[in-house]
Amino acid sequence: MRTGAAFRLSSDHDGGAAFVTRTLGLEPTDGFEVGDRVGRTGSVRRRSLWSLSSGLPPESELAAHLDWLLDLLEPRRDLLWRLADQGYTADWFCLAASGAAEHAVGLTRPLLTRLLTVPGDLLLDVMGDD
Repeated sequence: MRTGAAFRLSSDHDGGAAFVTRTLGLEPTDGFEVGDRVGRTGSVRRRSLWSLSSGLPPESELAAHLDWLLDLLEPRRDLLWRLADQGYTADWFCLAASGAAEHAVGLTRPLLTRLLTVPGDLLLDVMGDD
């Protein structure tokens, strides 16, 4: 089983990721601005992205990754909702990779309730472990 989770904020505002960092007082795991070059293609980003990934190992349960992120983000929930009101798009991007019928991902009602206190849709990328 391999899992991971990241909370992401994106916008079409120039300087959007830097603004999120200043507003939240948290350094992102990844941050990109509108106009940044994408790889070697020569194309440029049309949206900024601020992404904070869980610091837990990939063998951890998905719920543990989400709890880890929520422990950092819940105290900043008012700021996160303000960013959403300013046009930032929020989501929780989660990975669950497992061999066939090897493992079930469990998300408890209390965890789901915690997720609802912070903006963002829950996105689950579920795949085989190969």
